[in-house]
Amino acid sequence: MRFHAARSRTMAGMAAVSLLALAACGDDADATAADGEGQEVCGTDPLRFSDTGVEGLEVLQLEFEDFRVALEEATGLEIEFQPMSSRTAAATALEYDDLDVLLTGPAEYVVLQAEADAVSLVGVTRENYRPAIFVRADSDIESVEDLESGQMITKEVGSTAGHLGPLEMLDSAGLDPDAGDVEITPLSDTHIEAFAAGDGDALGTGIDDQETIDEIAGEGEVEVLEEGPDLPNDLFVAREGLGQECADFLEEQLIDNQDVLLEAIVSTGENDKYLNSEFVDAEDPDYDPVRRAFEAAGFDDYAEMPDEDEA
Repeated sequence: MRFHAARSRTMAGMAAVSLLALAACGDDADATAADGEGQEVCGTDPLRFSDTGVEGLEVLQLEFEDFRVALEEATGLEIEFQPMSSRTAAATALEYDDLDVLLTGPAEYVVLQAEADAVSLVGVTRENYRPAIFVRADSDIESVEDLESGQMITKEVGSTAGHLGPLEMLDSAGLDPDAGDVEITPLSDTHIEAFAAGDGDALGTGIDDQETIDEIAGEGEVEVLEEGPDLPNDLFVAREGLGQECADFLEEQLIDNQDVLLEAIVSTGENDKYLNSEFVDAEDPDYDPVRRAFEAAGFDDYAEMPDEDEA
């Protein structure tokens, strides 16, 4: 779970961006819910929204107030923040109808779907969202298979790109970390520093960490052994109790108003990972690679999975 320090921001600035979002929505009458359709099909007011990557109401407001306003305009529903302290709290809230819509990552979605029957709405693409395995430039390791009996450092347990993705790459190469074929050492935000200091035979993390790796280890000291495939998208999910008609309505409004909604998400400067993103279809089988990664990590029972960092 990532944590953000609250940053000072003037109310005038927030109001200005929100007004821009409202104006943009108003210019697209065809894409805006009208005549109370949202209330009619969803039957809930307000619609409670959260993001599993954000802790606390203050930070949720900082990062998503503009989005909340734009989503109200798009759906015709009142949108209310419902902060969640963890993925576990979000699963419980979805299951017991205390939360309606959630923006989450692929690993968290798999757990939420298993624990609370979360319904996928739309995916949110991310640039360079792929895992990779790195080795030192002077290493004798030439393929992922060569990591057998070696040690791979990763980001903390549950990170989609920094832990689960690299484990799925090992699994695809015929190596079973759960059986001890490769020793996995998950670290928190020190995984790159540890590898640069000489620990481990390989480093599993997101490909977008390459610049940071070069800065810490030195240009040319570490190279990519193999890049993994694109990871499944982040996504909006809904609680099952909202019903299919409401889920279809929300999906339609998200897709139809995506330009304004995505601009509202990134306008705060707190969600740069969604720059140049799109809203796309999200189907449950798209997340099977994450399920295989959970199995490779030895987590057949998702209830045992610690709350994860969605980087």
